[in-house]
Amino acid sequence: MIRKAVDWRTVRQWTVKFEVHQPMKHLPYPDIVVEEVQQTPEYLVDGRLRKLGGGQLSITIGGRGKLKAGGKVYDLLPGMAFLHNHFDPEVCYYYPEDFSGDWRFLWIAFYNAEDIVESVNKRYGYVFNLPLDRGVTKLLASYRGYRGAMQVLTPLSGCRLIMDVITGLGDSFEKKLIENPQSVLVADSQRYVLENIGRDIGVDDLAAEFKVSREHLSRVFRDQTGVSPREYIARIKMRLACDLLLQTSLNCKEIAERVGYHDHSSFSRAFKNMLGTSPRVLRENGYRPDI
Repeated sequence: MIRKAVDWRTVRQWTVKFEVHQPMKHLPYPDIVVEEVQQTPEYLVDGRLRKLGGGQLSITIGGRGKLKAGGKVYDLLPGMAFLHNHFDPEVCYYYPEDFSGDWRFLWIAFYNAEDIVESVNKRYGYVFNLPLDRGVTKLLASYRGYRGAMQVLTPLSGCRLIMDVITGLGDSFEKKLIENPQSVLVADSQRYVLENIGRDIGVDDLAAEFKVSREHLSRVFRDQTGVSPREYIARIKMRLACDLLLQTSLNCKEIAERVGYHDHSSFSRAFKNMLGTSPRVLRENGYRPDI
């Protein structure tokens, strides 16, 4: 909640509202972009007491704010952004009591992205560092030229705007993740599995190929992907097996050999253990489960 009623007309420097014609049920769409200035410690917004749906991204462009989120407290300095759902009980942001200047920030509110925002918060946290002269910040600041006007969007263009905003948060840190040695090892291992899918390969083969211990590979792989190398190999083999069953006339013995099983019965057992049905039944049903 806000500690004291604030006349939004006095704190909002400019606003741009969006009108999305016939928004689609499962596509996110924007509501409003605002540049706001807060100057008083009485300003506080607490997610535990909000009933407003939708989500919001806020970017500090001047001064300093405060954020409590996920059990941590952050100083919101210029270039720092936070993403959250309005009703998230973990989120509270406010004007710092030890600050006397203007806290200036850009924010965009949107709907139909609650699950996306929650997933991003769980994996990457609430706070992101963004450049002030490009990317998401520049995109939101560009709406200053439309201040006071209504922007009419189609459902797809509205969805594209919100997804550009959310995906733009990951440009800096995801590049670091992709380039770190652990991620390179996992990516190389995945590539090796795909290129050798017709062989009977195991975790020991991967470890030997990249000259690391089985234990190190397994730990890094699970940290990066959420599954073990053994589970990943089995899943990739069974995905290919399903595609061959549904898209070709190869028999089960031939398919087993294509995915690195030289024993047809072992292939059938592994297939049923993972998918809960036999290769023959899956082919008859004509449907591949999500694995």
